[in-house]
Amino acid sequence: MAKFQIQRAVPAQGAALCVLLDAAYQPYRDRGVALPDVTDGLDAEIAAGRVWIAASAHGALGLLNLSLDHPAAHLINVAVSPGAKGQGVGGALIRHALALATSAGCGSLDLATHHDLSENVALYQHLGWSITGREGARVLMSRAL
Repeated sequence: MAKFQIQRAVPAQGAALCVLLDAAYQPYRDRGVALPDVTDGLDAEIAAGRVWIAASAHGALGLLNLSLDHPAAHLINVAVSPGAKGQGVGGALIRHALALATSAGCGSLDLATHHDLSENVALYQHLGWSITGREGARVLMSRAL
C-alpha cells in the first residue's frame, strides 16, 4: 500500500490534477460511456478550497472534490490515478469526505454518478448510500451522517 497524505489542493496543482482526472475516467470512456468533461471548472473548485488530494512523495494519487454547503454536503468527484488503484486511496478519500461533512455539521452527503457506471452505484450502496432519484444519465444518491 502506498504511503500518502490527504491535503488541500493548491492552484499550482490544477494542470496535474486535470491529467489525473482524465486518466482516471479513461477506462469508462474506453467502454463507450459518454461522460461530461470531468475537468471542467476544476481550477475554480481548487481556488474555492473544495479539492483535496491524496499525495505521496511521487505526486498526486487521487483527488476529492467536495462541497460542504448546508444542509447537505455534496461529493462532487472522487478519482484515483490508474497507477494507484487498489492501494486504498479511494477509500481514504471517501472517509475524508465523510469526516469533513460530519465536522461541518452537514446532515447528509449527497452525490451523483452515471447510470452506466453500475460498479460505482454498487460501491456507494455498499458504503451506505441510497439511491434517491434519477435525472437523465445521473443516479442521485445520499448517505445520512
